[in-house]
Amino acid sequence: MEKIPDKIPVKKQPMDLPIVYHENYVAPLPPGHRFPMAKFRMLWEMLLASGVASHAQLHAPELLPQSSIELVHDSSYVQAYCNGTLDAKAQRRIGLPWSPALANRTCTALAGTVLTAKLALECGLACNTAGGTHHAFPSFGSGFCIFNDLAIASRVLQKWV
Repeated sequence: MEKIPDKIPVKKQPMDLPIVYHENYVAPLPPGHRFPMAKFRMLWEMLLASGVASHAQLHAPELLPQSSIELVHDSSYVQAYCNGTLDAKAQRRIGLPWSPALANRTCTALAGTVLTAKLALECGLACNTAGGTHHAFPSFGSGFCIFNDLAIASRVLQKWV
């Protein structure tokens, strides 16, 4: 009878698994801010460095039309956030200070979740290195979540399939 090895050797070769990442997944925050924004870049870098992923698997999202965001969120909220006119109280509830870079990061991450969902339908599985902003409500953000990317992806896919 053959002995089962204590450790099963793992080949570190990239799969054909689509991985969604964009350099805009990271936006600058004020020094000492408690949200770990760099984690999105660090995850991608770790996947590459460990050999788990390769650049050949990379899929970069393109921005969504605002109408896609408005499938879930109130138009006035979307416009106020995207234009930088969201009031201070609403920004405090989100927990992130508005900036053009953060607005771009937010919209890029939304597009990444939608792209990941589409790729998962096409390929059987796909991964996004950001996303999961499920604490956002139709008319306000909360808990570091500006828009609900999971709900937006669901609505976009309902129209796509």
